[in-house]
Amino acid sequence: MRVDPLFLLLFFLQGIKLNLIQEIHTMPPPLPDWVLKYKTKGIYTKKTKHGYALYRGGHSERVPGKSYPVFRCDEYLGGIVTEQEGLVPSRPPVKPAIRVLRYGGVCQVVEASCKVLRMHPKRLGLDADVLFVKAALGIEGKENQLGYEGSWFSILFPGMDLGRVLTEAEGGRYLPIMRRQVESKLRDRLGPDSDEMLALSSSLYAVHVNGGWHLSDICERLRHLGTKHSIPFELGGSHHEV
Repeated sequence: MRVDPLFLLLFFLQGIKLNLIQEIHTMPPPLPDWVLKYKTKGIYTKKTKHGYALYRGGHSERVPGKSYPVFRCDEYLGGIVTEQEGLVPSRPPVKPAIRVLRYGGVCQVVEASCKVLRMHPKRLGLDADVLFVKAALGIEGKENQLGYEGSWFSILFPGMDLGRVLTEAEGGRYLPIMRRQVESKLRDRLGPDSDEMLALSSSLYAVHVNGGWHLSDICERLRHLGTKHSIPFELGGSHHEV
């Protein structure tokens, strides 16, 4: 039995048409403009039950038991539910080993204002770092090992033992001099703003969470005083303010 070639061609074209219709019906709807504005290079979107999820980066990998590659995203950025709310950033779970240190007050203000005072005792062969930290912590009445370990000084000067007995030259003669020099240097540099700046910065903390250091909120007045007296309230390096 001979089949008409025209019939075969029509049958073939009909099959293509059905496939195209099926693909059109299964294609995801176009993204609205208020979602598209977040979809920049390297950002992927996924329709969810309540809106859209945004991811950064991604790669495909083979998963045992599946005949097709599975798309894995490198970072979940957050979700978009409504145009008014926009992108709601993700809140990663807080991992254990949180550490909180006093950062402002004597730590950052004294370090930025008085670090030059360590040079002279160092030339004399004294433990200049211990003398400096003791004099600084003495301003807030925390001149001991616990006070040191709970402050940013434990990061700036790691492994310090404030419990050791100082030599006569260190404790008997130079430590009282260092105390007076620190207080005098603060007054000279900060002038009438000294007490206010120490008080405002005493509530500034460095927090180690999820593998990184973060700085607590800085009030506008303290930020203004820091700019005025060139004292940076920044953690620096890979640390960052939140």
